[in-house]
Amino acid sequence: MNKKPNPEAIKEQMMTHLEEKYGEEFVPKSLSLSSWAYSYDRLIAYPKKGTEEDHFEVWGTKMEDGSYNISDGYFGIFIRPQYEEVLSNIVSSTYDEFKLYAEFGEGVLPDRLNKETTVDQIYRKDENFSSDTVIFVKQSKVGDQDAEASLRQIAGEMREQKLVGFVRLYVVVDDKYESIGSGPQNLSALQDEGYFVGEYKSVMVTPDMTIRQNGEEVQVDG
Repeated sequence: MNKKPNPEAIKEQMMTHLEEKYGEEFVPKSLSLSSWAYSYDRLIAYPKKGTEEDHFEVWGTKMEDGSYNISDGYFGIFIRPQYEEVLSNIVSSTYDEFKLYAEFGEGVLPDRLNKETTVDQIYRKDENFSSDTVIFVKQSKVGDQDAEASLRQIAGEMREQKLVGFVRLYVVVDDKYESIGSGPQNLSALQDEGYFVGEYKSVMVTPDMTIRQNGEEVQVDG
């Protein structure tokens, strides 16, 4: 008979993996063992030096050879400040005042991504790493600029630097701009409360480095 999984032992193995990989301490929140719904054990954790908002997933999978494979999503939390800085440098060539926030979704990321990985080393065509970025720009700073054309320019520079992801741009009513944070927002609620001018505009750089807007591939310089 198979031995019943030991949750504490699994949690300890996952925590040891994280601490050895990243050289810092983490706090476990909850552990779900594999079941008919998920083929892997799933731990939610966050960095001890951060907050619970910085939580991420750790997956543990029992392999056919008896080994236990662990992967995690912490790199997305770790790299966010650097990633946002690179994106901000790109956006600043189009808008001189804005707020920007990037995230990398749920789940786990390729194991090769670690604290030694820089933003320009992230991209590999056959791997899953994509950002979801929101940009807030004050209405008076947009002026007569075509927001969709501006996004295509931003996407062109992202492609040059091999940054994959979806970008949304919200034009914010001037007197509400200061109350917009630079982190996660309840965008639907803000839309309902009249923070934004019209609907957001968007663009995407795909893993094969094409640029798509409004459901169609578009050509841009760069």
